[in-house]
Amino acid sequence: MSLSDRMASDFLAALARELTARSRVALVLCDRTAAAVLVPLLRVDGELHVLFTRRATTLRHHQGQVAFPGGTWHAGDADVEATALREAEEEIGLRPTDVQLLGRLDDIETVASGFRITPVVGFAPHPYQWRPCAREVATIFTVPVTDLAAPDAEREELWDFDGRQIPIRLFPVAGHVIWGATHRITRNLLDVLAQAHRRTATPAPAGTGLG
Repeated sequence: MSLSDRMASDFLAALARELTARSRVALVLCDRTAAAVLVPLLRVDGELHVLFTRRATTLRHHQGQVAFPGGTWHAGDADVEATALREAEEEIGLRPTDVQLLGRLDDIETVASGFRITPVVGFAPHPYQWRPCAREVATIFTVPVTDLAAPDAEREELWDFDGRQIPIRLFPVAGHVIWGATHRITRNLLDVLAQAHRRTATPAPAGTGLG
């Protein structure tokens, strides 16, 4: 069974309810720079996908890493949703009016770069004429939720950081390695997607990876 228009609408409504009703982690860290990212969901060939970017290698922070479109909160932004939408338009050409906002995931902090990030989940159209900003984005790609939610998709590896062996959780998928802040946001997203499914009376749509 494919993820039809009706099923997609029903599931997104359930996801929005879950994001609104859940007790999310909201950090108050005065020593961190407030930032937001957009976590775009898309329906690609009947399957639910998550959109990621690979950051340009010339950026100051997290260069070359897999990320979600986003950036620092500006004083002119009404809220973190406005920040996420503004940055998504700047980075990948996604117009704010084309996004159906669904809710916020847990705040996270980045120690090395000093950000407090609020992830905002939104549903975006597909196909779409993406316009990546060459200064910030090396590539745009999507990964099916089924791939991310597969039993063997997530693993832990020991990475060397200045001679220290640090355990790192990651998703090696679609020829990319999703780790760090993006891994934590993705893990939270998958947990919320699964919870939204459990709260619905109907079986999870094929292509969501939640059945």
